[in-house]
Amino acid sequence: MPQKKKENIKSAKDSSGYVYAEKKTEWIEIIDPKRFNDTSLNRITTFFLFHTPCEGLSAMGITLENRGWKEQWKKPIWLNRQLKDKSSNPKLLFSSRILNDMKRALKEADLLGDFPPDNYTERIGLHDNKNNQFMSVFYHLRNTFAHGRFKMVEIEDDVMFYFEDISPQKDKNGYRVSARMVLRQSTLLNWIELIESIEKQ
Repeated sequence: MPQKKKENIKSAKDSSGYVYAEKKTEWIEIIDPKRFNDTSLNRITTFFLFHTPCEGLSAMGITLENRGWKEQWKKPIWLNRQLKDKSSNPKLLFSSRILNDMKRALKEADLLGDFPPDNYTERIGLHDNKNNQFMSVFYHLRNTFAHGRFKMVEIEDDVMFYFEDISPQKDKNGYRVSARMVLRQSTLLNWIELIESIEKQ
């Protein structure tokens, strides 16, 4: 696609560790309500957009602590490990501490070239702006839903989500990419079920 070629040229010319994308791009398509407007999509968007675990992003947000989680990132709970186990790829996350290192993180995640990729391996390359990989995942998921920067593709008995988060401000090279994610609908639903499970105890 012409848009993808343009994005690749920009990334190649930039000598820094930033990765750039255009705001308007061909891979983002209008969601067909007849195909995707179901209870699963409604549950996913409600949780990650409106009830986001990230504090300060939504007036309806519900933090993990408010749901009943305590010391969730430490032994013996290790929520991060539980979340990884709910995906189909134990080596799910590739992160950068600074935005100027996104090129490396996306390369390690095999998400540096054309996006969306042509395979269904779940993986995430992101800027770890919350100093916690999964809180950063939740942050970027909220942004992609809020800005409509995602694509859904039906595969067998599941749906693949392709997410891309970009900076709101454009610099001379374009919009800086802060996350790219390939996740199954079943994984997103598993994460929701896990996070909400503590409220049922």
